[in-house]
Amino acid sequence: MLDSLWEIAAPLIPPARTRPQGGGRRRTDDRRVLAAILYLTEAGCSWWKLPTPMCGVTRPTAHRRFA
Repeated sequence: MLDSLWEIAAPLIPPARTRPQGGGRRRTDDRRVLAAILYLTEAGCSWWKLPTPMCGVTRPTAHRRFA
């Protein structure tokens, strides 16, 4: 099911910006972030209750990418 949703969502996600100075942390996988956001909408819970170990995405990362 996530694969079919990913086919729809992938073209809508803007590409990662490149940093002119280089370096920095590796960008979190878009599919993981999408899975975390879908979990929150299906579960109806708040951002504070996002289960980081299950989703593999931290709350701030998921919220920032959602916004």
